[in-house]
Amino acid sequence: MENSKIIKQNQKSVGFIDVRIPEQNDPTKSRTSIRGTGFIVSKDGVFATNAHVFLEVLENERKFLGFNAISKIDEKGIASYTRYQIELIKIDKENDLALLKIKSSEEASFEPVKGLGNLEKIDEGDEMLILGYPLATELLAMGFGITYTSSQCIISAIKRKGKDGSLHFFLVDTHINLGASGSPIFSKNNGEVVGIVSGRIGIKIPIPNVQENKGLEIPANIGFCRPVNYLKDLINN
Repeated sequence: MENSKIIKQNQKSVGFIDVRIPEQNDPTKSRTSIRGTGFIVSKDGVFATNAHVFLEVLENERKFLGFNAISKIDEKGIASYTRYQIELIKIDKENDLALLKIKSSEEASFEPVKGLGNLEKIDEGDEMLILGYPLATELLAMGFGITYTSSQCIISAIKRKGKDGSLHFFLVDTHINLGASGSPIFSKNNGEVVGIVSGRIGIKIPIPNVQENKGLEIPANIGFCRPVNYLKDLINN
């Protein structure tokens, strides 16, 4: 399936999660940080992301969480976003997954991703496409605005549980940047979601004359991902 078709089918289904904390001296202004990516799985606004995206927000700041989705793309290709308040529905800490729901006063209908697949039918070497908002905070600060990106990759390794052989997680051959957590991974065979970006692996190089634990991180071309099967279990149970 062509990358462009997968993107067009799902670009309104993939959004970013941010925290907007009002300034104490001026409530009309806020301090914003983009925490990760999520994708809509039902027309009533339920969406999935990583558990750590939600849990890493301080408990007293979670009321300021929001989900931003593309609401319109004009004839020039410029996307407009709508931000919604959200609430937690379910969380699976073990498999780093969370389900949240958009809170909308209107009877709004949202566009879910075009299908949740079955990773058991996927093999190492199969081509994938990741859609999300990596480095969104950094790109915004640099003047690029909100930037929706796609990354093509392959499944480089599938790891199974020792007892029953069930698929536990898989690796892809691309580095995962901050903000990409919770991004859906689409199979290029059929355009269905087969996994969720969960973590990254990198090498930290110490910088001379810089305090301990500070250094330059070089990301490895290894992305850590959870299979969609765990998400389907979370939705259905």
